[in-house]
This record gives sequence, C-alpha cells and structure tokens, in this order.
Amino acid sequence: MHAARAELILYDGGVTHGRAERRMSFAEIVRANGKPLSAEGHYVNMADGPEASLVAQVAEVEVDEETGEVRIKKLTTAHNTGTILNPQTNQGQIDGAVIMGVGYGLIENLAYDESGKVLAANLGEYKIPNIQDIPELKTTILQSDFGSGPYNSMSIGETALIPTAAAIANAIEDAVGVRIKSLPITAEKVLTALKDR
Repeated sequence: MHAARAELILYDGGVTHGRAERRMSFAEIVRANGKPLSAEGHYVNMADGPEASLVAQVAEVEVDEETGEVRIKKLTTAHNTGTILNPQTNQGQIDGAVIMGVGYGLIENLAYDESGKVLAANLGEYKIPNIQDIPELKTTILQSDFGSGPYNSMSIGETALIPTAAAIANAIEDAVGVRIKSLPITAEKVLTALKDR
C-alpha cells in the first residue's frame, strides 16, 4: 500500500495510516521494504505545552586589552516559563546553571592526554568558578499558563545553562571586536585575537 506522508502518523514505535487506520511497527515496515528506514520529523505538543522554558541571556563584560583578561560585570537572564511551583528553588536552578555556564565559557578546561586520560587529578588542578567569578546576576521571568509538568510547570535548570557561553562571547566581541569560537575563552585566546586583528 502506498500512502502520502501527510496520511501517516508516527507513534509508539510504529506508523498508523490515518485514513485506513492500519498500523505497522517499524520492524514490519523494514521487513516489507527490505532495506533500512530513514525518517525526518519534528516535535509538536499543542495539548500539553512545551517541556522546558525558553531563555535569552545578555552578558556585560570588561576586557583588559593589555592582558586579554575578561571579567563579567553583569549577566541578565530572561525566562518564559510555565507555573513556578517554588520560587526559591526556581531561582536557585537559574543561578546555578548560569554559574555553570560561566565556568564552561571562561574557566573550565577539561584537558586530557592522547589516551583519553584526564590530566587534572583533583579540583586544585581543575578550575571551576568561585565566589570571585560570580558577576551581578539579574533574572526576569515571564510566567505563562501552559507547561507539560504539574500545574502547568516546566523544567528550568538546563535551559539557563545553554546560552551563557555564547552570551559571554557576544559581549567580548561587542567590547573589543574579536570573536572567540573555542571554549573556554581564556585571556591567551583573547590576547592572540586582539594582536591578530
């Protein structure tokens, strides 16, 4: 049976023909077709709403053009969330994720040798953000009436981490006109880029 793509519904490990209401598992389709399947799709969940909040971030930095040192002065993060069930833990998730993003963007460097062995033996050698690395944090939240969690809530922690390194890189480029595309953004990388510009 041949069917148009629009007539097929991918669901629960198989395909259902909407009009004929005939269902085949992916394994049955592969056996009938005699070759592997390839598919393209996207996720739409209009009934339950989004799984995670949306986020945008802006970093404000100072760059020492003599040394390449970058200091984050302020990091603003804005979230479109569902219902916030616990404001204190919600803010804690955001702040923790942003600081992880600062570490990822500016400080942490997971070095390893040719065999794949991590070179840092402890946290004395592997640098992570400390209190001196934390800039002024500003959060803006817009709650909406939809979300896939209980009481229309959404997850928050992971999304706050995703744009931080890019926000820092954008701020550095805005401040001194160089674009660093590898992480962490070290003073050495900034200074080299400044000399090469």
